[in-house]
Amino acid sequence: MAAVTMASKKEIKMLTELLELEGVKVVSRHQHKGIGIILEIEPIHEESICPRCGEKSHKLHQNHQYIIKDLPWGESPVFLEINRRQFKCKQCKKPFSENLDFVGKRRTYTKRLAQKILQQVLENDINSVAKEGLVTTEEIERMLKDASSELADLKPRDLKKLGLDEIALIKGKGNYCAVLIDLESSKLIAIIGCISLLQMVQKMLS
Repeated sequence: MAAVTMASKKEIKMLTELLELEGVKVVSRHQHKGIGIILEIEPIHEESICPRCGEKSHKLHQNHQYIIKDLPWGESPVFLEINRRQFKCKQCKKPFSENLDFVGKRRTYTKRLAQKILQQVLENDINSVAKEGLVTTEEIERMLKDASSELADLKPRDLKKLGLDEIALIKGKGNYCAVLIDLESSKLIAIIGCISLLQMVQKMLS
């Protein structure tokens, strides 16, 4: 059973502030027993910018509704139902999907949820985190690959203390990848395979 709540203006404002995602607002809340909270959200702006030419477009081409996972509220899992609109650029004459800063392309979870999950994986292991039920093992592996790609060309400034740790698929089974951490800022610097560890350290310290 699902309890659907069409939020009032006051509730929309409160829920939108609680959600803390720039560029969108909450329009309704659904409470599903045994599943969690589903917040229907929509973009605040009626236009989007073409990634090819930078032209603003108001011409809606298609709608794509889908649900993504977000940070839980207390003990309740939170899912966001959003319409990722596709616009038609007047300049390029081609359709494009609007950019949503809080979720990656073709991803089923928000970027901030991925950051939280990676931190949990650093403290435990992939299977233990997946068993909590919020994300799957496959999603965690995708998060690791995304983070690895984003950090690949990063060369941290003023690095003084470099920490080395590992992320285990299953603790005690020897299947893991290495992570490099700036110990002074506690920031993740790189996620790499053990084979390339020495080359990565040499590159960062050169």
